[in-house]
Amino acid sequence: MFRTVTVYSGEKVSVKQNWMVVSGADGEHRLPVEDIYSVVIDNRQTLLTAPFITTLTKAGAHILICDEKHLPASVILPQSIHYHPLTVMRKQIALPEDIKDKLWDRIARQKILNQAKVLELCGGKRERCARLRELAEEVKDGDAGNREGIAARIFFHELYGYEFVRFYDDAINAALNYGYTVIRSAVAKTLTAYGYNCVLGLHHINEANPFNLADDVMEPLRPIVDMWVSDHHEDLVDALTKQQRNELAALVNQLVLWDGKKMRLRNALDKYVSSLTTAINNLSPAKLKLPEMIRTDLYNEEDD
Repeated sequence: MFRTVTVYSGEKVSVKQNWMVVSGADGEHRLPVEDIYSVVIDNRQTLLTAPFITTLTKAGAHILICDEKHLPASVILPQSIHYHPLTVMRKQIALPEDIKDKLWDRIARQKILNQAKVLELCGGKRERCARLRELAEEVKDGDAGNREGIAARIFFHELYGYEFVRFYDDAINAALNYGYTVIRSAVAKTLTAYGYNCVLGLHHINEANPFNLADDVMEPLRPIVDMWVSDHHEDLVDALTKQQRNELAALVNQLVLWDGKKMRLRNALDKYVSSLTTAINNLSPAKLKLPEMIRTDLYNEEDD
C-alpha cells in the first residue's frame, strides 16, 4: 500500500473485483485496492458504497472525508485487524504512571529535536536552534516543566513570524490543520493495527478525545507538516489549492530517519509503533525508537 488517492469530482466511489472505481461525468477511473494506503474524499456530493468502505478498510486502508472548507473532518479506520486487542488494552490500562511519563519524555524530547532540525533546514537563527536543543535536554518527569510548550512558541514564532497565532482562521493554520489531520489518521490506523485503543493516551487525557494516544504518538511527526508549510508559506494566501491539498495528503510518503535508516513515513510508522509495543511489553521506555527529520525531495527520492 503506497498510494494516497484524493477524489475531487467523482459522483460515486465503488469497488469491482478488488478495484476502486470512481465514476463521474468523465467516465470511470480505476485503481487496484492493494495499492491504496488512504483515500481522501474532497467532494461533498460523492456517494460511497458500503462494499467500497468495507473492502478498503479490510485491506488496511483508511478514508478521510473533507468538509465544505476542504479540510478533513471525519476518518474511517480499519477495525478488527489485531488478533489480541483486549490483551493490548489491558496492558495500556495497567501501564504504570512513571513508565507513561518516561515514554512521554522521549516523545516530547524528539519532537523538540525535530523542530530544531526543521528550523535549521529552513534557515532559522542559530541561537534559536540551539535553544530548542537545550529545551529538549531539559525534558524530564513527564515534561513537568512544559518544555514542549515553551519550545513550540519559540519554534512557531521563528518559523512563521511573531505575528503568527496558532488556531487563527488563516491559510497557514489551514495548511497545518490539514497536514496534521492526515498524519494523525495514519498514526491512528497504525495504532489500531497493533491493537491499541486510541482513547487511552500517555500524556493526552482529554475525556472527549477519541484519539489521545494518536495525538501522543504523532507529536514528533508534526514538524514534517511544519516544514512543508514553511517551504510554501508565500503561496498560502486564501483557501488551500488542490495542488497544496494533494501535497499535504502525500506527506505520509515523506522520507524520515528511523534507527539510522531512511524510509517513508508510512513505513516508519509501523516500526515506530512496533517499538512502542516492545517498550510497553518490557516496561522499558528506552526501547521506544522515534523518527527523525531529514531534508528530502519527496517526489524524486527512490522508495525504500
